[in-house]
Amino acid sequence: MIKKVLTISLLILTGWHTSVCAEANTEKSRPFVEGLEYQVFDPPLAIQTENLSSNQVEVSILFLYACPHCNALDAKLTAWAKQKGKRIVLKRMPAIVGAPWADQARAFYTAEELGILEKAHTALFKSIHEEGVQYADDQSVMDFFVKQGVKPEDFLAAFRSPEVNEKVSHARVMTVEYGIRGVPAIVVNGKYLTAQYFTGTQDKLIDVLDMLVDSELNKQKKS
Repeated sequence: MIKKVLTISLLILTGWHTSVCAEANTEKSRPFVEGLEYQVFDPPLAIQTENLSSNQVEVSILFLYACPHCNALDAKLTAWAKQKGKRIVLKRMPAIVGAPWADQARAFYTAEELGILEKAHTALFKSIHEEGVQYADDQSVMDFFVKQGVKPEDFLAAFRSPEVNEKVSHARVMTVEYGIRGVPAIVVNGKYLTAQYFTGTQDKLIDVLDMLVDSELNKQKKS
C-alpha cells in the first residue's frame, strides 16, 4: 500500500515538474506579444532625429539619472547599439514627471549645449549611484560641471539658455505624449514602446528591442 502511494505521488510530482518545465519553455520560446512586452502607438509619434535615413531605426530611451535601473541599463544599451552599427540611431531623452526630474533633464541638455555630453552623462550616473551625490538644486549641479572643467559663468549661461529651456520643455511634452509609467522606457521609430515594467528584466527588454528593431529594418527592405 505504501509502495503504491509512493508510486502515485512520484508520478504526480513527475507530471507536475514536466508541466512546469513545459510552461517555462513555452514562455521562453513564445513570440513577444503586443500589450504584454510592448505597445503600439496608433498613430505613430514623431521621431526625434532629423534626416533619418531610410535604412535606419531611431531608438529613444527615456531615463532619469537618479533611477538605478536606468544606470544599470545605460552601458548595456550603448553596447547593444554599437553591435547594431549604423542601422541604429540611439537617442537619449530625460523623462520629466516632476521638479527634480526637470533639474536632472536640464543638466543633461546643459552638458549637450556645452559639448561635453558623452563625458558628463557617464559621470552623472557615477556620481549619483557610486558616490552618493544628490542633485537637488542649481548649486549642486553647477558644482558637478565645475568638476568637469566647466567655468561657472559658462555653466550659468548654458543652464538657463533659451536652447536648454526649449529642450527641457520638449522633453516634458514628450514624456506625456509617450504615456510612460516609469523608466527606463524605450521608443522605437515613434511606433513602439517597451519598458522594463513590461518585460521584468533588462535582458528581456533588450530581446524585445531586438525584435522591434529587426521588424522595422525588414519593413524598410521591403518598401
